[in-house]
Amino acid sequence: MVCATALTGAAPSWAGPTPDSSTTRLVVPQILDTEPVTDRTVALPQAESTLRVRYTSTSVRGEPTTMTGTLLTPPTPPPADGWPLAVWNHMTVGGADACAPSVAHAGHSELPRMTSGDGIVARLLDAGFAVARPDFEGIGGPGPHPYLIGDSLARSTIDMAVAAAAHDPRIGRDVVVAGHSEGAVAALSAAARPSSEWGNLRLRAVSALAPPTQVAALLDGASNIPVAGPAINELMGLAALIGSGAAAADPDFDALMENGGLSARARALRPQVETRCYADLTAPDSFGGLAPAQLLGPRGEEMKRELLAVLHANDVARLVFPRDLPVRIDSGTVDTVSPQPLVSGLVDTYRRAGVSVTYSDRFTGHPGVATDPRNATTIAEWLIAQL
Repeated sequence: MVCATALTGAAPSWAGPTPDSSTTRLVVPQILDTEPVTDRTVALPQAESTLRVRYTSTSVRGEPTTMTGTLLTPPTPPPADGWPLAVWNHMTVGGADACAPSVAHAGHSELPRMTSGDGIVARLLDAGFAVARPDFEGIGGPGPHPYLIGDSLARSTIDMAVAAAAHDPRIGRDVVVAGHSEGAVAALSAAARPSSEWGNLRLRAVSALAPPTQVAALLDGASNIPVAGPAINELMGLAALIGSGAAAADPDFDALMENGGLSARARALRPQVETRCYADLTAPDSFGGLAPAQLLGPRGEEMKRELLAVLHANDVARLVFPRDLPVRIDSGTVDTVSPQPLVSGLVDTYRRAGVSVTYSDRFTGHPGVATDPRNATTIAEWLIAQL
């Protein structure tokens, strides 16, 4: 396990919210248009209806924007106080528009990751929940995707929930939020926001599956590896998305990447982040063909310091939750993306802060935390029980 790197100095203001900060909402979230979906790749059989939606939101740079996602409704009639709402946040799929889970289709290279939460979503639909599934900023909507930037992920999550509830009067006030991997960062970041940001919705619980934490330390520890290959290619795909995410949040970092931060080879590959999904970014003809040591240019150390500060500022370990909010965290004991020792350490951090955390781990890897049928059932039942 890589030890955490000490980062000195204040993080740049754009790097992410401080634990007690709130986001200024420039526009009232509302659904602009809808499109019925019947393809069972997106429209789960447990849903009475599935809509692909476009909704208004605020970008990571504080500008009005639009985002996309899907809204699924259950087959059961709504109770007197309306269906409870669940927001499901997907795992890493990439940053290009073609990676949006709302446009998933058979044969897509990202299909296993786009659909990793289907088992949980299906059980929530069976229990009478409406389910909102945001694609996240820049995936299916304008601009690049601010990968792992908590401010953006929280805004995508909250604004989809608020817009969905306003759009369908059958949806009630109670909401739970859950997510896997990057989606776990989205769920936790949204849950840490002030209740005022949720409008008249009442957040009742948050479930985070394999949340990445101490990413700065992991990336720093691997940054000087001189060889490429199968053991490194997935890390390189993630590194491409992490750098692109920081650049999406701040034009100065974007300029640094272009002007000496990245090597010439890495800079030439950079446009692929907007055309390829995660699996294809790990290919030998993409970032997967580079060694970590081949990423950095003449200003590489400067860029790395800035990037580590961004990751540190956006680490979910820094979040603060309401004391009465139930939090659930699940991990896999053989997860190499969100290693179990780091996730269990995150749980300890939250518990020391007085957060009530239900924690569980299973003998599984990163995808299996969500896709294992027993785990999916347990997580869905826990969410249902919080109402």
